[in-house]
Amino acid sequence: MSSLLLGLRAMCFWPSCARYRGSVGGLLLAAALALIVDIAGSYWLTGGGQFNAGALPGWGWAGLLLFVAGAALERRGALGWQLATLYFGIGFWLNLLFLAAWYGAMHWLAPSLQYRFGWAVFAVWPVWLALALVHAAVRSRGGWSWCALVAALLLAAGLLAERYYFADTGQFWLPESGEEAFEPLPLPKLADEAVLYSEVERLDAALDAIAPGRKGIVEHYALVVGGDAGQGVFVREATSMRDRFDARFGTRGRSVLLANHDSVTGAVPIATQTSIAEALDAIGARMNRDEDVLLLYLTSHGSREHEFALANPPLDLPGITPQWLADALADAKIRWRVVIVSACYSGGFVPALAGPETLVMTAAAADRTSFGCADENDFTYFGKALYDALGQGNDWTVIWRQTRDAVTRREAAERFESSKPQFSFGAAIAARLAGTGGQAVKQAPSP
Repeated sequence: MSSLLLGLRAMCFWPSCARYRGSVGGLLLAAALALIVDIAGSYWLTGGGQFNAGALPGWGWAGLLLFVAGAALERRGALGWQLATLYFGIGFWLNLLFLAAWYGAMHWLAPSLQYRFGWAVFAVWPVWLALALVHAAVRSRGGWSWCALVAALLLAAGLLAERYYFADTGQFWLPESGEEAFEPLPLPKLADEAVLYSEVERLDAALDAIAPGRKGIVEHYALVVGGDAGQGVFVREATSMRDRFDARFGTRGRSVLLANHDSVTGAVPIATQTSIAEALDAIGARMNRDEDVLLLYLTSHGSREHEFALANPPLDLPGITPQWLADALADAKIRWRVVIVSACYSGGFVPALAGPETLVMTAAAADRTSFGCADENDFTYFGKALYDALGQGNDWTVIWRQTRDAVTRREAAERFESSKPQFSFGAAIAARLAGTGGQAVKQAPSP
């Protein structure tokens, strides 16, 4: 077990008890135990699967290379044995250390920090191993020198490159393969030419059904958009929010749902820049612009560049930028607006849309992500909080506070970094909406 003790002391940068002479048995023991820890650790991290015997020949190549290099530099000495044994011995202890650290990270770190911790481990492992190995080797040979430092840096760079470029080929456990894995995915409905060309008729029918405003009565119109077909949460949230608006603000007959998801393709018009612009134009033409209010709800992914995602394969759709949306609202001549954007980095929409006659609410600050967009969810975190608040608050300020507080509590409980939802309430629209936030209009949801 002297080889493992040597590796432990080297990993901790402690001096060894005596100069290590090396032996075949010690080297093989260190290599075998390091291999076992690698295989067992990867099984635990990946959840198992099919063992990849093809990863064995390439495993430990660095140890062999160090043995050859050490033997060439010190033909009559023990440098080759020492370097190879140190490589496997230090690797054995480092792997155990990082597996224990990762176990703790999964239990005590927030999910957003676990990802960063994983990358930190990925980078620290080869650097630590290289420095510890060279330090142990040079301690009894005159100490550190420029040559030793360069050797340590080259070794660290080589190990890091190997981990980065050959990570997939070195995996000991691969997903279970079966015949079903090779079955091609079904084509999306939009790949059917008949469905694609019927979209115009479907959108026209939805827009033609919008009821005109009644003079002297402040009425709400709703446009709800589920942007990304990649996750079902967006279409479910958009559908639920449209139903909430119908029941809460009496928008039945004056609400339009546009959604991208294969489950509703052919039944609900798809969401594109063109369909959104046409829907805004149609609503603007039907409403009494001086008194009626638009409720615009957008839910999807968002980018750091503040682009709201529109995705519906096989179509290649451009997203919505804050300026594009501001221009589309202006072109539709819609005066009174409640604009709610549920997406990561959606706070970037506030500067372009805020004004005296506009309420803007976003799920996150311009530099923050929002949460809850997993495919199996019915709502994002923000969407669920707003949906609940719309049934409780007395006005939009109360609705906003309840939404923000619910999101903040949930993120704190799950140890996520705060998304910092944003709110801008223009003075003019505040006066127009005074009290309407709390006046539930009992009405059945739209079909």
